[in-house]
Amino acid sequence: MAFVRHGVLTANTVTEIVLPARKLDRIEVSNRDGAAEIFFRVANVDRNPDPVVGGDDTEILLATLNSVEMAAPDRSPISVKLISAGTPSYTVRAD
Repeated sequence: MAFVRHGVLTANTVTEIVLPARKLDRIEVSNRDGAAEIFFRVANVDRNPDPVVGGDDTEILLATLNSVEMAAPDRSPISVKLISAGTPSYTVRAD
């Protein structure tokens, strides 16, 4: 069964979602309303620094309806950290 979380980001505040401690194959992060860019990082909990709006070494979802899918890191637990200058709606899905 897939792990799915939906939410709305608070401007300039990091939101962290810790995925269940089990073998995961893929992670998908979606910008559901395109209200603002979303910057994010996916890594093992102990190796995942906070992302910064416009910062280096972060993935980005543009301010459009879109998503990024990636292979899950090998070790769990896995952390997805998101930040935005605005208040976009997001979905994180892992399976």
